[in-house]
Amino acid sequence: MASERAWVLGVGLVASLASAEPLVGPSVGNADTLISEASRLYNKKQYARAVELYLKATRVAPATLNTYLQLGRASVLAKQLQRGCYAYRVYLKASPDTPDRKKAAAEGEQCERQLKNAKGQPPDLSQKYVETRAAFFAQLDKAMVLGPDGAAEQLRILVKDGFLGPELADMAQKLGTAAVSEAEGIHKRALANEKLGPEVLRSARPLFQIAADSGVSATNSPAITSFLDGLAEFGEKDFKRATTHFGEAAKADPANREYGFYRGLSLYLGGDKLGALKALEADLKDDPRTAVLRTSLALGNSPEVGAAELERLLFSTRFPPEK
Repeated sequence: MASERAWVLGVGLVASLASAEPLVGPSVGNADTLISEASRLYNKKQYARAVELYLKATRVAPATLNTYLQLGRASVLAKQLQRGCYAYRVYLKASPDTPDRKKAAAEGEQCERQLKNAKGQPPDLSQKYVETRAAFFAQLDKAMVLGPDGAAEQLRILVKDGFLGPELADMAQKLGTAAVSEAEGIHKRALANEKLGPEVLRSARPLFQIAADSGVSATNSPAITSFLDGLAEFGEKDFKRATTHFGEAAKADPANREYGFYRGLSLYLGGDKLGALKALEADLKDDPRTAVLRTSLALGNSPEVGAAELERLLFSTRFPPEK
């Protein structure tokens, strides 16, 4: 029952991640396009809509400092003083000492004066940002990427709360790298025949999704996730679905011969022994396991043919023909 509950939670986690908005990096959008459209809206005095796009652009490219200045100006004109002053602070903290910075400093001071007398503004989340950042790094240090309190959730909270700053890029990079490393570690353990539960095997997919949402790509993720999903189904004796996933893995990464072997094995255990042999002969023609299965099936079909296959297997392996 415990493993079943974990599986249900894992499926729910995958579904929630699949529907979640990307966090940081190119998956959020195109920074130039967002800034261009935001500037167009700003010039048309549609400041609130411009704020939304500037804010999104800071998530695409957190290191582009001028976007924070544009966000600050648009926010003030949209009467979003709390956000505007925060954007000015972020810009001033990170920007070099230039004429633009001096002008921005004056604008920021004016924003702070307006904020002191403003009513109806949202609360200042500066302290919450500090606490959530600390929780993020603490979870990352413990290699806790997934889970309701994991590093991925902490970064998602920061983004949702409107956290700004160039450091967001570094945090996302660290999270994405950790997620890929954990997923690839599960894959390595599985290939080493370590016994892993379905919930562990299925966690690779959300881990790779977190990496993608954080701007970190993993070219081998389609093959790995298909293989590990197949292993989870294999352990649950759902050989039909396992066969499909192993086939997808073998197609995505033909160089990994284990994917083809597991496809043949799931066909065999699913009752399609001839199909298993055909699959192994297609994917692992010279693999000794293919020869063993061929011999086994031949012995079951005909003692004479089986004996010939067995003799060929034994002597071609131990005494290969001279070239």
